[in-house]
Amino acid sequence: MLLYAYFRIVIKPSGEEAIIVLPVPVPKEANPRLGAPSRLVWLAIWSTLLVTALIVPNMQLRSSAAQPRLVSADSFTGSVSTKDRSLQVMTYNIRHTEGMDGRVNPQAVLRELKAAKADVIALQEVDRLQWRSGLQDQARYFAQAMGMHCIYAPAIRHGVSQYGIALLSRYPLEAPQIHRLTGGREPRLLLTAELRLPDRTVTVATTHLSVEAEGRTREWPQLLAALRIEKTPLILLGDFNSPSSSPELQETVRGLGLKEIRPKPTSLPTVAHGGRIDHIFTNLPAERPALVRDSRASDHRPVSARLNETEIPLRPR
Repeated sequence: MLLYAYFRIVIKPSGEEAIIVLPVPVPKEANPRLGAPSRLVWLAIWSTLLVTALIVPNMQLRSSAAQPRLVSADSFTGSVSTKDRSLQVMTYNIRHTEGMDGRVNPQAVLRELKAAKADVIALQEVDRLQWRSGLQDQARYFAQAMGMHCIYAPAIRHGVSQYGIALLSRYPLEAPQIHRLTGGREPRLLLTAELRLPDRTVTVATTHLSVEAEGRTREWPQLLAALRIEKTPLILLGDFNSPSSSPELQETVRGLGLKEIRPKPTSLPTVAHGGRIDHIFTNLPAERPALVRDSRASDHRPVSARLNETEIPLRPR
């Protein structure tokens, strides 16, 4: 009789990770006539392989913890017309794709992303190799499904499992930077990158600030200091866990010379339990108020806005 032990192997060809789940036969009883190794020997062999498979890649990941994970849009075969001078941006806290029905459903979130037809998407609460979300690399899944460039930045790591924020874009994303925001109960990040339009460059940034007010009080000045150095036009998107009326939010936005693209007063709240805590800030003019799409794919709703690309200065030749 055989028992089966399942374990994961992380393989890194060309810097990429892949998970393979293999059934490993472990004899319940040894057969002395065949000279088969005992069950303890089998378990020792596979335990050694298991430790090697899990600990070594984890050490490699920790050594590059400051580096964001970049996925190129190799599968993107479409073209972006230079005649269309609008830039559609979107922010969405996807709660690791757990919907209001309590089920993890990445396909439901993907439908929301596709329906928005956004050029740039900021995602928060994104899982990578987490058991609760089926060991999926969620940022890569969305990027490949839509043919977009992607940068993923993990705020929390447990072994090979990660949890963080991401930027997706139809245009190339260059010079990504992770700024760690300290002071809250959980690690928080600000992720920035240069969005390379056909003839212009704009900085895009996303964050997910602390739930508790004490944490945000410490994080706002850090966010302000990190973004003040940006010389290009700026688009800041994310879940700020703060309403527009927050004095700290207003002070930070003024310090960066940004304005919020607000939804209409009659729009839905951005989070299911009420309130508008997901925002889009920029120093570029918007064509119309932000749109809050009704959705049950997460406990947040996606927020999008259309910007006037022609207001971005031309890139020097």
